[in-house]
Amino acid sequence: MAPSLIGMIRATTQLAHKRPRAAGRGHWLRATAVLTALACSACNTVSSVTNALVGGGDAPKQGQPGYVQGFLGAAVADEPRAALAAREILSAGGSAGDAAVALGFVLSVTLPSRAGLGGGGACLAYASDRKSVNGGVPEAVLFTPVAPSVLSNSDRPAAVPMLARGLYLLHARYGSLPFEGLIAPAEQLARFGTPAPRALVRDIGTVAGPLLADPNARAVFSQNGTPLTEGQTLIQPDLASTLSRIRVSGVGDLYTGTLARRIVDASPLAGGPLSLADLTAALPRLSPAIVLSNRFDRVAFLPPPADGGLAAAAGFAVLQHDPSAFGPATARALAVAARWRQGGGDAEALL
Repeated sequence: MAPSLIGMIRATTQLAHKRPRAAGRGHWLRATAVLTALACSACNTVSSVTNALVGGGDAPKQGQPGYVQGFLGAAVADEPRAALAAREILSAGGSAGDAAVALGFVLSVTLPSRAGLGGGGACLAYASDRKSVNGGVPEAVLFTPVAPSVLSNSDRPAAVPMLARGLYLLHARYGSLPFEGLIAPAEQLARFGTPAPRALVRDIGTVAGPLLADPNARAVFSQNGTPLTEGQTLIQPDLASTLSRIRVSGVGDLYTGTLARRIVDASPLAGGPLSLADLTAALPRLSPAIVLSNRFDRVAFLPPPADGGLAAAAGFAVLQHDPSAFGPATARALAVAARWRQGGGDAEALL
């Protein structure tokens, strides 16, 4: 499977000062293992970030968990630690965009089979205030995987990694807490280890043969050549170094700096080649969401190339007329997505 982001990122918050709500969604480990082995910089700790976030005094300050009292929203993820990390950000006074960024980076550690740094994804974001950055209209932040300029003959070709840039754009428009602090929870889990979650263990089991044939992946996702089992310690020092480098030097280093050059050099081992020009030119973008009316509400879906949103919109349109028509809704969703994959075109026309 080519590396892409399938995991789902959802975070919502309802605070007194109307923080924005954001949602998004987000394949595979061999490329991720090579990418995470690229940064061999010194093991910077996150103590400076922690010290900056935790102030003195009895009452928690903004940036410190517990700052928000009462209802603070909700976070949903395919892996529990990622959801908890997002909730901590909400508790610290972060926006839903902040929570989604922290959640995405933690998933790159705890569930890289679905949200690795080597993949990409898409997010829906919305702030109701017409003076907000999106003018009160739902928008999509698209950072789906991009094909390299030179295609390889690999059975699992690598795509240009887009996750970090996509999360950075999401934060630039909807974040409020320092970006580097949102990387810290993921960096700590990678450096000090975390129990292997059930979802990751199942994903490893599905592709254990070809995955563990790669020495980098075998070192991370197995113990003595046997795939990790649920609860065994998953520790990723190379990924921690990569996240540390991004935190200290910025996301740009992954696309134009030292990390970018290491990716280019190592990419043939992960289904490449990738070029520096591929990395530099791969930028996330903003796009209008697909919006359907539903009585007095309006429902937003991700637009192509995140064709899962297009499929969901097609199925939803069928269910509006007959809420029990699950079979026809599924068939319509698959047909519309297949049609778009064959020839592209205008999403609204396909619907």
